[in-house]
Amino acid sequence: MSNNGKRLIEVAFPLEQTSLDSVHEKNVRHGHISTLHIWPARRPLAASRAVLIATLLPDPGDKKKRDEILKRLAGTVEKSLKKKKLPSGKIEEIETKETVGGILHWGRESGPDLEWFRQEIRKAYGGRAPKVLDPFAGGGAIPLEAMRLGCEVTAVDINPVAWFILKCTLEYPQKLAGQKRRLPDFALRDRDFMTGYFKALGLKPKDIRIQLDMLARKAESGEKQKEMFEQHAISQGQFDADLAWHVRAWGHWVLKQARKELAQYYPTYAEFCTLKPYARVPLARADEEQLKLVPTNDDGDSQIELLNAGYDQTYLDNPANPRWVAKPTVAYLWARTVKCKACRAIVPLLKTRWLAKKDNKRVLLTLEPNADRTGVVFGIDQDVKVQGGNPAQRREHDKRISAGTMSRSGVTCAIPGCGTTMTMADLRLEGRGGRLKTVMTAVVVAFLQNKEYRLPTVHEIKSAEITESDLERIFIEIPFGLPEEPTPKAGLGAARAFSVDLYGFDQWKKLFTLRELLFLGVLTRSIRETKPAIRTLFSEEWGEAIHAMLAIALDRTANYLSTICIWESQAAEVKQTFLRYALPITWDFAEGNPLAPNDRFFFGALSNVAQVIERLDTSAFRHTESPKILNQSAVMTAGEHDIIVTDPPYYDAIPYSDLMDFFYVWLRRVLVGLNSEFDSAFAKPLAPKWNHETQDGELIDDASRFGGDVIASKKNYEDGMAHSFTTCHAELVPTGRLVVVFANKQPDAWETLVSAIIRAGFVVDGSWPIATEMRGGVRNFGRASLASSIWLICRKRDPIKRAGWDTDVLKEMEVNIKQRLRDFWDAGIRGPDFVWAATGPALEAYSQYPAVKKATESGALMTVSEFLRHVRRMVVDFVVGRVLSGGEGATETRDISLDDITTYYLLHRNDFGLKDAPAGACILYAVSCGLSERLLADQYEILSRGKGAAADEESGDEADDVTDEDASDESSGSGGQFKLKAWNQRKHRNLGVEPANGKPVPLIDQVHKLMQLWKAGDENKVNDYLEQRGLRRSDIFHQLVQSLIEKSRAEGQAEECSILEKLSNHLRKIGATAQGALTLGA
Repeated sequence: MSNNGKRLIEVAFPLEQTSLDSVHEKNVRHGHISTLHIWPARRPLAASRAVLIATLLPDPGDKKKRDEILKRLAGTVEKSLKKKKLPSGKIEEIETKETVGGILHWGRESGPDLEWFRQEIRKAYGGRAPKVLDPFAGGGAIPLEAMRLGCEVTAVDINPVAWFILKCTLEYPQKLAGQKRRLPDFALRDRDFMTGYFKALGLKPKDIRIQLDMLARKAESGEKQKEMFEQHAISQGQFDADLAWHVRAWGHWVLKQARKELAQYYPTYAEFCTLKPYARVPLARADEEQLKLVPTNDDGDSQIELLNAGYDQTYLDNPANPRWVAKPTVAYLWARTVKCKACRAIVPLLKTRWLAKKDNKRVLLTLEPNADRTGVVFGIDQDVKVQGGNPAQRREHDKRISAGTMSRSGVTCAIPGCGTTMTMADLRLEGRGGRLKTVMTAVVVAFLQNKEYRLPTVHEIKSAEITESDLERIFIEIPFGLPEEPTPKAGLGAARAFSVDLYGFDQWKKLFTLRELLFLGVLTRSIRETKPAIRTLFSEEWGEAIHAMLAIALDRTANYLSTICIWESQAAEVKQTFLRYALPITWDFAEGNPLAPNDRFFFGALSNVAQVIERLDTSAFRHTESPKILNQSAVMTAGEHDIIVTDPPYYDAIPYSDLMDFFYVWLRRVLVGLNSEFDSAFAKPLAPKWNHETQDGELIDDASRFGGDVIASKKNYEDGMAHSFTTCHAELVPTGRLVVVFANKQPDAWETLVSAIIRAGFVVDGSWPIATEMRGGVRNFGRASLASSIWLICRKRDPIKRAGWDTDVLKEMEVNIKQRLRDFWDAGIRGPDFVWAATGPALEAYSQYPAVKKATESGALMTVSEFLRHVRRMVVDFVVGRVLSGGEGATETRDISLDDITTYYLLHRNDFGLKDAPAGACILYAVSCGLSERLLADQYEILSRGKGAAADEESGDEADDVTDEDASDESSGSGGQFKLKAWNQRKHRNLGVEPANGKPVPLIDQVHKLMQLWKAGDENKVNDYLEQRGLRRSDIFHQLVQSLIEKSRAEGQAEECSILEKLSNHLRKIGATAQGALTLGA
């Protein structure tokens, strides 16, 4: 393919641009495939596109040409200053970077250069479309981008939910791209729907009104449609719409059917108000109800005009005149309840009592004992005052007044004088006994873009009291009836993500209120009822696509309609079930109004689905190859391919199948009977886990599938991944490439994956750490997800290659990596990403051999782990050399003689200063220095644990404190933060003293000891310590002190900087000879 036989990605890659555009993509809401359907750990499209292009194209062998390709692909980076408001209220300017040009940034993916890359890729493969395989295709980002580039794509996933998402993302939009069909008659009669349709066609408001009136007259008189087209400014073909508009049309029909039947369960109330200025107006008669129930028509639509029938139009046209104003319900807020084991009062389980917490709106739920002390009475404080002189005092005040009844230890009885605490074990027992009940605490309504909060009416409480017979009436018409399939069981490994079954929620139906089940049941039935009509009007492929997209909208609705959803008081909105990839118990939850025209429910789901289809139609699927989508295991063959790019599961990070069963149970009920393919995929009660008979299934580390045997589960995962990579090797052409994505922060997990790849017959010769995660994402909140995902590039090993020797391998590695380290540093790669970037090229020396023998131990082999220890040490020594030399590279790797603890300290301090650092980075640096984060925290006391660093008891029970809309895509394992202890926080009495075991004292300990002695003003002890430790004559000690001076000055650590500067001056005065009497104040 090129003179050097390498692909572009094996030589160069636009890392910064790809990272910037990948992170930016997380902010995209409308039209992105992530808004079609949830799937864990979906890779950014920008990263997938960049990696595919750089892997498919050969390296030109010329730097100038290479740079031209990279610029055409990723553009350039420009810096700018933007203002940012800090939590303290202070405004500061921050430097931001963004890309200019290229085809990676969202919105530029279909730029003119895309076709150039398509042609270059075909040229590289002799004029044909290269074949690309993703055996763990999941949410479809990688195969989608391969299709965009004109490749022949095969996407494989064992999970039926993923397979279905792939069909909706790749197959249906591609098959029907550019095609149109006439809108159904019911859509033409729907005035609201046609208004939106005409607006999308670009008609002006006046023309829209004309067309709507003509459609209405046609419906009444039976006027021939052709005559209408001839008389007015619209062609008959303009009623021919694409797939997106047909999904909207049929979705509106489904929602109308649901509204007819269910509006009675979601009552709307009106208040007497003026509109401008907006104000509630007390009624003249004190005994008259301040809230009035808004009547509905036969279609379930609110008829507010009936309440205002006594006012003429002139009166209503004046916004200052009070009238009845409908305030649709946004959400009903609930709390689970338990009976106190001491006083027997009914106690609500509340994590927090904030209803709204914004700068301009602070609303709190109040509670006090009822008259007979058998429970509580709720109230609402509409205007909670801010108290406290500074931010810390205000936070403490807010925390105190908003405290609920729940804490990590359990629930405290809300009845004064009782105060009994029921532990989590007590609550589990009550839950399994069916004694956890619920109570409606508040109602959220909307008016004029604002939210208002009030107590529920008696009628609203009764409207939520759905009977079992109501549910049976609906679900008897739905295949498989109510979703009574079992929920996942809590356990070790991946199963730690679940806690609902511990509290008695052991069937999927129990994760929904009865009203939520009723709505989802009616929606499911109505979608199924569209099948005969759709099939009458359209071809089978059109009908299947429309039905499938409606099923996607149903799943999106279910995600915002379960008792795991919470009310987020700062954003003032209902949060989804999968704020994080777990099923935790929630104590207080939000039940949204699914009939509301809200993005979070069916109305908004239709809009999101349609926008994705439209985006794909215009930017990805015109003139592309039809994909092959297979619902099978990754170890099954799928044909020969030119490249394989995949993002496999990571040990126990995400229990995909168990989590996605939340959607599986609804897809099964809405899709079965549509065709034989769906019947087969959703035939079993739940998605595939692990089949012990066939020794095949989902590849994750979940001990619950192996009788609790942790070792057997881990081995099964590792063997399965090795098997899948062996299959990849067999399916890859001799000159092909395998690219594997990995985002787990645990180095040992990463090493095991690399070992499996090497055993399968691959040489690892590249790794690029692409930033894919917003630092503030939900899963990163108090956690330690990697900010980057590592993309490993592999090629097939020469089959006749024999085993190598460790001495030769290490020498070759040092030669290969030295220049790459300089290149990576000059490219601006820093932090843990620098370690990961260097690891791939280093591995080429090792993985080119099927095995590496130890020259000093007969019969012994050097493991991947042992080899990587050498690599990481070389990398971190390089970084430390740059840090000590101020980044100029004067200190070479071979000159470093720092101990492990000091090396770690400098790495950590260089990247994170004295602020909180993600545990992932700390673990990587610790391992690279031959240490562990626990050793650094507990024995050397150089680290302190931040939020989440310690194991969280009942972590599965915590569902609060998360506010981001989207569940994060990264895999993290256990989470947390660490921070370096400042010099004056290291109070251990033996700091800087040689221990009894004779181990050397870390140099950083000696520096901190000297700083404490200097601070104490003890000149003799300072001089004695310098002499005893031989520090006056140590060049590395002088370099370390100077480096710390620069770091502390840059970080604004004034006292530390001052003491270090004085200490440095003192050292220069006394020199390397024996000191005389000196004054410490110098």
